[in-house]
Amino acid sequence: MAGQGDETQPRFSPGVSEAATPTPTPATVPESPVYAEPVDPWATAEAAAIAAGGQPGGYTPHPHPEGTWTVPGATEPTVEKRSRRRLAMIVGGAVAVVTVIATAAAAFLLWPKFPALDYHSLREVERITPGTAFTSTFADSEVYGERAFFAGVTEAGALHTLAADTGTGEVLWENDNAGRAYTWKWMYAREKVVVLHSGVDPTTSRSRVVALSSEDGKLIWDEEIGSSDELYLASDVALWVNREAKKLTGLDLSDGTVEWSVDDPDATTLHLVTGIGDLTGPAGSGGRPFTPAGGEKQRFVQIDADRTVTVRDVRTGDVLQQRAEVASTSDKVAAHDGRLYVVEPGTTKRVFEYDLAKLAETQPVTLYTAGDSEDVDQLTPCGDLLCLVVSTGYDGKGDVVRALGGEGAWEKAVAGVEDLVAVGSNGLLAVGDEGTTLFVGGKEAWYRLGVTVRLDARNVLTFSGGLTSSVSDRELSGTHLGEESVNLGVLSEVRPDSCSWNTSVIACVAEKDYVIQSFA
Repeated sequence: MAGQGDETQPRFSPGVSEAATPTPTPATVPESPVYAEPVDPWATAEAAAIAAGGQPGGYTPHPHPEGTWTVPGATEPTVEKRSRRRLAMIVGGAVAVVTVIATAAAAFLLWPKFPALDYHSLREVERITPGTAFTSTFADSEVYGERAFFAGVTEAGALHTLAADTGTGEVLWENDNAGRAYTWKWMYAREKVVVLHSGVDPTTSRSRVVALSSEDGKLIWDEEIGSSDELYLASDVALWVNREAKKLTGLDLSDGTVEWSVDDPDATTLHLVTGIGDLTGPAGSGGRPFTPAGGEKQRFVQIDADRTVTVRDVRTGDVLQQRAEVASTSDKVAAHDGRLYVVEPGTTKRVFEYDLAKLAETQPVTLYTAGDSEDVDQLTPCGDLLCLVVSTGYDGKGDVVRALGGEGAWEKAVAGVEDLVAVGSNGLLAVGDEGTTLFVGGKEAWYRLGVTVRLDARNVLTFSGGLTSSVSDRELSGTHLGEESVNLGVLSEVRPDSCSWNTSVIACVAEKDYVIQSFA
């Protein structure tokens, strides 16, 4: 469902090999947060460039990425907004001249590829009443490109689905082709298909995975999987961990055919290797990219029960790299941009970084060594760094967000962090149960009650409250990083956890119908 948080995967035995015992990195003292007015390095450069005579040479507008992928989480806000302190800067005339020259030069290099969206007040594109009424059992939406997909369980128990044009609201198709299931868990959209996954039927201990054509809604394929099986969706391949047959299989999403299959006796867990493109498009409150970047060389990491890590090609299943004694199936792991991050469990809790291109050849780097009373969670790639949360208690009051692994590393105290979501290469949303803190380049830009989600690498969307399942109202605002927010109006009487979005529209399930509204 839209708006949910991503799952994390915890644990690992300390010091089992030479590869797992690099020199620890000393801990640093967390810095108290400063609540300052937004600062945008790109905005400063833009202003200087304009003052110097217009746009920097070679500037070409960059199209906004389209699409969507989501998940539910967060609760209603109950605390007051934190106080902020306005920072003033007094600059002498001579320094100002130097600054203009410097920033004008910087504008040439740093002109934003993701300019501010043309935000406007919410406008209803269409309110759609489905041909068959749905119940509260399951209802969801997904936006992909210029299409919004909706699904709801009918009184008769069938899953009714429809697709609509996001520009006009015209219904393109609707049907009950997905059929029936004991329960339904989620709906995700891809370029050619809409994939729906049911819950486990207790009478058969099996669930269904159904794929409908995004073009016309026809049933393309329908697969039953075991109660302990797992399914991972890449951009155009479904990775199926078939624990009953002890197989790891790659299914072509477009037709359900088996692209490749290998023996898998060790209760594998998988991690798709994400790229920078997965941090620059619309995403849910937990960071799930609505439109995975994919690419010809997409890889995934396979972790076996014997602690062996294997890097495979998504489309062929071919082994690209392999190394023993790296991580167990329950360890906290993240894989991004050619790197694998692993949290060592136990009392030491070191955070290791491996080079996926040279997994068997090079030793890991220790990015962080946690203290005896610390726990490490929420491993999240954030540009060239790894962001994570270091906690010292169950109440979250002592949480510290750390960005590790290279130039520009930073740390800030932020209480009660539930999700970290990267915004491009230098933005980070720390989403809590009451509000969201935005960091830009390691500096705190603002704190807001409610939930903030990513639109693209420089634009975010804020809901005034949590993404809950009950029908309610939410105020929306749009923000280009470092600039003032634009109030978009009230999203009225919708189920916030069902909403999905791209960079111009938001689609939600209301009490008895579906609604598409534009905001940019």
